[in-house]
Amino acid sequence: MGFRYARLEFPSTVKLLEVTAIPISSLPETAAGFVSGEELVDRLVLNTIWSQRGNFIEVPTDCPQRDERLGWTGDAQVFSGTACWLADSDRFFRKYLLDLMHDQRSNGSLPYFTPDPTLLHLEKIRCDWAGSTGWGDAITVIPWQHYLHYGDTSLLKQCFPAMVKWLNYLWNISDGPIIHPSNVWYDDSVFGEGWTFGVWLQPVGDNRKPRSTISDDCAATFYHYISTQLATKIAQVLREDKAVQHLSGRLEEIRAAFVHEYFSLSGRLAHNDQTSYALAFLYDLVPDAQYESAKEYFRKTIEDANYLIGTGFIGTPALLPALTKVGFLDLAENVFLNREVPGWLYQVERGATTIWERWDAIAPDGTIYSPEMNSYNHYAYGAVCQWLFEQVAGVCPTADKPGFDEVLLDPQILPRLNPVSMWHQCRHGRIEASWVLDGQRVTYRVTLPSGCQG
Repeated sequence: MGFRYARLEFPSTVKLLEVTAIPISSLPETAAGFVSGEELVDRLVLNTIWSQRGNFIEVPTDCPQRDERLGWTGDAQVFSGTACWLADSDRFFRKYLLDLMHDQRSNGSLPYFTPDPTLLHLEKIRCDWAGSTGWGDAITVIPWQHYLHYGDTSLLKQCFPAMVKWLNYLWNISDGPIIHPSNVWYDDSVFGEGWTFGVWLQPVGDNRKPRSTISDDCAATFYHYISTQLATKIAQVLREDKAVQHLSGRLEEIRAAFVHEYFSLSGRLAHNDQTSYALAFLYDLVPDAQYESAKEYFRKTIEDANYLIGTGFIGTPALLPALTKVGFLDLAENVFLNREVPGWLYQVERGATTIWERWDAIAPDGTIYSPEMNSYNHYAYGAVCQWLFEQVAGVCPTADKPGFDEVLLDPQILPRLNPVSMWHQCRHGRIEASWVLDGQRVTYRVTLPSGCQG
């Protein structure tokens, strides 16, 4: 059982000599560190390390302290890049993906969590707990992140058939590129065909006028595109020429259908929300003709929210990388360093030592939100650490020479984080990078081990 505080009770006749707490984890050794000029950010990274350490025990559980502890696939896929930065997750993810492929259904759908205990109780369950986009896409996202960090094609080869089965399942949900998932859910735990968690746990803002949110069909189609894009890249790595041709054709069909369905001629996305713009820009779904106008709509969604986060599980990992990619460093800095709820540093100021499941897990007045589903050790939103290492510190593994044989060095300077330093123990040895801003001058220092080139 995970815990933060322990209470010891014993008779007054007992003399307490020593108390030792021993953390149990499949990944007890830290493989990276990040230090900046903002103490709360450094604590956020440490909180993420502790959430990974406490949840990565045999499977990536979503919370070690409540009676659930399931290996949720959506949480694992959004965090997989950060997981590989913070610890040597090679063997851990190999094992987890074997579990996932074992639990894949005959129709290609993948479970919400794996190992899947619902398979032991099929006579009592009225539906199959499998098939959600963003969750089943763990079969493409995790192997790709694993490849980038460890440079081994064997896992890609092992998982590729399961990826193809998953993509065929997605296509067949609505017989084409746009996915229209069932919205039947939680009716005696009954889920309809292709039901999706969607954006999941997005903060609503003022309940009198909630923020715009992405629809389930749009969210599902985004991930249909993302997984097809990744599978195409993986097929290229594996030199599966027929699969490359087939998947490339599907990818273009999904892209064209997405633009037709969700983009206006002015560049505005259908739901005009942070998740939609973040995913569209990060995965190159914005048409060239509407690129500049879509950027301004993206900026407005951030400014209108007063730099408060408007994303849930699938949008949050994309938000700051997307803002950085389009050159909105000022917005990325303001969103990241915001100390109000919803925001990463709000929970740190509240004394958090691990990552919360909900942005508003504890309200500013101390009210606890929804105790029956409210974890204070839930690593998913710690996925922001990948952005800190790859964009802010500017060290990113490349797909052309994975496993840190080559790194892209391109730090993004956020003045309020000055100075920044990082280290990472990759398979070649220790990487170190730092930058210091002095007026208009930036000094960037990098140390790369033998076998790693910049």
